[in-house]
Amino acid sequence: MIAAARTCLGDYCRSRNRFQHGLTAVALLFSTYMIYAAIFGPYRTTLVHLAIFLAASFTLYFLRREGTDEPGPLWERALNWLCVAGTLAGTGHVILDLDRILSSWGAAFLTREDIVFGAILVLVVLEAARRESMAFFLLSLAGIGYILYGRELPGILGHPGMDFRRFVYLTAYTSEGIFGFGLEVAASYLFMFLLLSAAMTQTQTGAFIMDLCNAVFGRHSGGPAKSAVAASAGLGTMVGSSIGNVATTGTFTIPLMKRAGMPAHKAGAIETVASEGSQFLPPVMGAGAFIMAEMTGIPYATITLAALIPALLYFLSIFAVVHFEAKKLGLEGLDPSRIPSLRQVFKDGWHLLLPPALLFYLLMGRGASPTYAGMVTILVSIVVAMTRASSRLTFGRFIEIFDGGARAAAGVTALIAAIGFIQQAMVTTGLGPRLSEIILLGTHGSLILTLLLGVVAATVLGMGMPTPIAYVLLALFVAPAFEKVGVPTLAAHLFLFYFAIKSGSTPPVAVVAVVAASIAEANWWKTAVTAFYYSLPGFIVAFMFVYAPALLFQGAWYDIALTAVMAAVGTVAIAAALQGWLQWPLSPIERLAVGVGAVCLVDPGLTTDAIGLCLVGGGVLLARLRAQRSFAST
Repeated sequence: MIAAARTCLGDYCRSRNRFQHGLTAVALLFSTYMIYAAIFGPYRTTLVHLAIFLAASFTLYFLRREGTDEPGPLWERALNWLCVAGTLAGTGHVILDLDRILSSWGAAFLTREDIVFGAILVLVVLEAARRESMAFFLLSLAGIGYILYGRELPGILGHPGMDFRRFVYLTAYTSEGIFGFGLEVAASYLFMFLLLSAAMTQTQTGAFIMDLCNAVFGRHSGGPAKSAVAASAGLGTMVGSSIGNVATTGTFTIPLMKRAGMPAHKAGAIETVASEGSQFLPPVMGAGAFIMAEMTGIPYATITLAALIPALLYFLSIFAVVHFEAKKLGLEGLDPSRIPSLRQVFKDGWHLLLPPALLFYLLMGRGASPTYAGMVTILVSIVVAMTRASSRLTFGRFIEIFDGGARAAAGVTALIAAIGFIQQAMVTTGLGPRLSEIILLGTHGSLILTLLLGVVAATVLGMGMPTPIAYVLLALFVAPAFEKVGVPTLAAHLFLFYFAIKSGSTPPVAVVAVVAASIAEANWWKTAVTAFYYSLPGFIVAFMFVYAPALLFQGAWYDIALTAVMAAVGTVAIAAALQGWLQWPLSPIERLAVGVGAVCLVDPGLTTDAIGLCLVGGGVLLARLRAQRSFAST
C-alpha cells in the first residue's frame, strides 16, 4: 500500500512543475484550515480568521500563473509578487497586532506602521478587483472617493466627510471594511460550496446526473435539450455558479443537443438559461439563500420555501420553451442506441445521490450551518465515491477537489473583498437611506417603475460579476427603495437575487452566454440574445411573485394552490406566444390572444384570471380548429 501511494504521488508530481506543487500545498493547507474552522470555529477571532482567509486566497490568486507555460510579462510577474508581499504584510500585521489596535481606542491612536500596512492592504484589494472586473474596480474607487471627499458634494449627496486615518482604521482593522460582510460571505458560504462543486465533478456525480436525465428525457422530442435543463437544475443548485454549471454540464449537453439537430447558438442559449435558473432552485440556491438570510434576518428555511414555486415556474417555462422550439424545428429524441438504461444508470450510480440527500437533510432537517453541512457533504462524497469502481477517486482527482476548489474560491475572493469599500460608503456616510430617496424621486413612488429600475440596476451591476456579489450590491443599493414602495422584504430580495442571476446572460456583457457559446462553437452575441429571449417567460415569474405573495407561500393554502396553477398556465402560455407554437403553429392573432391572456394571469384576482383563461383558451381553440381544417383540406 505504501509503495502504491508513493507511485501515485510520484505520478501526480511529475504532472506539475515545482512552483505549482508549492501552490497546491498552499491550497491543501488552506482547505484543511477551513475544514478545521468549520468544525472547531475560527482561529482566535472572526477578523483574524478572515485575515488568514484573505492571505491564502490572494497568494493563490496572484501567483496562479507563475510556473505555467504562460506566466505573463516580467512587469506583471513582478507586480504579482509585490501584491503577495503586500497581502502577507498587511494581513500579518492584522493577525499579530489586532489586539493592540482594537484596544487603542480608535483611529487617532494608530501608529505610522498601522496606517502604512492598512493602506497597502487597501491597494492590494483594489488591484485584485481591477484584474477581475474594471467596472467593479471603478465602483470601488468611487466608493473610496465618496468616503473621503463626499463633504464637497452639494445637497442630498453630501456628508460630513472622513479623514484618511479614520478611513484606514475602519477599512483595514474593523468589520466595516475589507473584513466585512463580503469577505465573511466568501469564507462562510462560498468557499465550502466551491469545494463541494469540485467534489461533485471529481466523483463523477455530474456525469451520473447527466446519464440519469438522458435516460428519462432522451427519447422525447427535444430530449437532449430537456436533459440539459434537468441536469443543470439537479447539479447547479450545489455548484453555486452559473459559469461553473455551464462548464460542468455544458460539455456534455451542448454537443448532444447539436447532434440532435439543435442549432449551435440555441443549444448554448438553452444551457445558459438552465444553468442560471439552478441558482434559484432550493435548497442551496448557489449559496444565495444563506447570504439572503444573513442580510435580511429572515430564517433560511423560510427563504428556501418561498423560492420553491417561483423556481419550479422558471424551469416549467424553460421546459415549455424547449418543447415548443423542438416541435417547431421538427426535432426528435436521441437515437435509441444512445439512450442509457435507466435501471443500469441507477444501479451503477445510485450511491452518488447519497451526498446531495445528506446535504439537503442537514440544511432542512437538522438546521445545520451551511459551512458545516457543506464540509460534511464533501467528506461523505469522497467516502461514498471510493466504495464503487465507477466513481473511485485517483490520487490526482482527490487532490484536485481541494486544490481546484481553493483556487476557484481565490478568484471569487479577489472580487468580493472590495465589497467592503462599497458597503462602507453606503453605511458610514448614510448614503443608503438617501439613495432610496433618490430612486423614489426618479420613479415618483411607482411600484412598476421601481421594479423596472431594479431590473436595469441588476443588469448593470451584475455585468461580469458572480451572482452573490451582484446580489449583495443590489441588496445594499436597491432593496430599501423596494421596501419603501410596499414590496415585502422577502419578495424584494428574491426579486433582486433573481435578476442578479439573470444578469449573467443579459447583453451586452452576458458572460455566462459567452462561456456556453464557446463550448457550442457559436456566435456569442446570437447565443446571448437567444438566451435573453428564452428567459422572457421566466422574467414574468419574478414580477408574478411581487404582485402575488401567495407564490412565496404567503397566505392560505387554497390561495397558494390557485395562484400557483394560474401562474403555471400563464407561464406556459407566455412561452407559447413567444415561440409562436403549441402542437401547431400560432397565427399572429392567436399569439396575441394567448400572450395577453398570459399577462392577465400574472395579476392575481378572479376577474383577471377569468379574462386570462378565456383569452388563452380562445387562442388555443382557434389554433386547434385552424390546424384541423388545414389537415382536412390535405
